[in-house]
Amino acid sequence: MILTIALLLGSAIVIYLSCEYFVNSIEWVGRRLGVAQSAVGTVLAAFGTALPETVVTFVAVVFGRDAAHKDIGVGAALGGPLALSTIAYAVVGLMFILNRKKIGGILLSATDGARLSRDQAWFMGIFVLKVLLGLFAFTFKPWLGLLFLLAYGTYIWGEIRKEDSADVEIHDLDPLKFRPNDPQPGLGWAALQTIVALVVIFLSSQLFVAQLEAMAPWLGISPHLVALLLSPIATELPEILNAVIWVRQGK
Repeated sequence: MILTIALLLGSAIVIYLSCEYFVNSIEWVGRRLGVAQSAVGTVLAAFGTALPETVVTFVAVVFGRDAAHKDIGVGAALGGPLALSTIAYAVVGLMFILNRKKIGGILLSATDGARLSRDQAWFMGIFVLKVLLGLFAFTFKPWLGLLFLLAYGTYIWGEIRKEDSADVEIHDLDPLKFRPNDPQPGLGWAALQTIVALVVIFLSSQLFVAQLEAMAPWLGISPHLVALLLSPIATELPEILNAVIWVRQGK
């Protein structure tokens, strides 16, 4: 029990430190690709940090040994957005309140209500449609996955295209942690740090999830509830911590 708790806390600390590296490098990747900060968060950072749990869900659903494993994969896929739209919002709101005197004005002036509304409309529309589709069974339903991929591609294209037509924000970035003495690190170094950070985040997230699953019997929680409620908290922890780091930086 003590070892499980220690590994749980240790993996959470490693995830946070890895997110510091990821946030640092993904901003430099965005700078080198000419992408504005808002698109860095909604496209580059979101895709990168969502990749590990996406792979986990894919493996569980496609290569699961039995129906229980497939159900766990589906539960994790549904639980992730629910965790982000509840716990993550609460954590970011709390960070905003705690830092309102220091950076409140900066955050408010940088907030784009139209952009936030558009992002929420995309998320709610697609997520509600997916949940409704889960209530029905028909032969060609798996092929609708291609439709959702197309919808995500359309969203990304719209984000990048709008940034191309707008002024790209220029902010001072912290030195790249892999190249602290280089004021203008190349895209290759930034991409390398991003990949290394993602690998560490993925491995430490798996360790975090394993400890939660080990604790589930002690808490009297079934594997399905672990997949739907507890595991998403771990797999979405990088996204939550990224948001916390950016809020603390006033971005």
